[in-house]
Amino acid sequence: MSGSSSDRASREYPSTPMVGVAGVVFSDGDVLLIRRGREPLLGAWSLPGGVLEVGETTAEGVTREIFEETGVRVRPVAMIATLDRIVRDDAGLVRYHYVLIEWLCLPEADTRELVCGDDAVAAAWVPLREIYSEAYSLAEPTLGVIEQALKLAETVER
Repeated sequence: MSGSSSDRASREYPSTPMVGVAGVVFSDGDVLLIRRGREPLLGAWSLPGGVLEVGETTAEGVTREIFEETGVRVRPVAMIATLDRIVRDDAGLVRYHYVLIEWLCLPEADTRELVCGDDAVAAAWVPLREIYSEAYSLAEPTLGVIEQALKLAETVER
């Protein structure tokens, strides 16, 4: 995610929901994951993505975000799902509120080399058989999106 520190600060306790994008990218039986370097979910493994910029389509945003976080160039091919991520603080106030648009993306090239950057502290190609392991502790909505993407990928032309 690019943007100034004031842009990032306004994401906490927002006055309106933020539009986010994330991408599911498969390669050789693996899925691309990142470890988050910022809240919400600091340190958690998840799909690469971030906040949409003004004037950017969701397809453009997911392409940019995946490249910024992993160095992988992708082509978005189909929307998978739209999810709400609302995180409340101990007092019940909305600390974060994102509407996430999840995309199935195809890698532009056979690249396995990852260049971790921007909001991610790690990036990895994870074998699909390992996505349910405690090593990644993926949230249920993320696992559901990956499962939906697998079904969708069978119908998409490469």
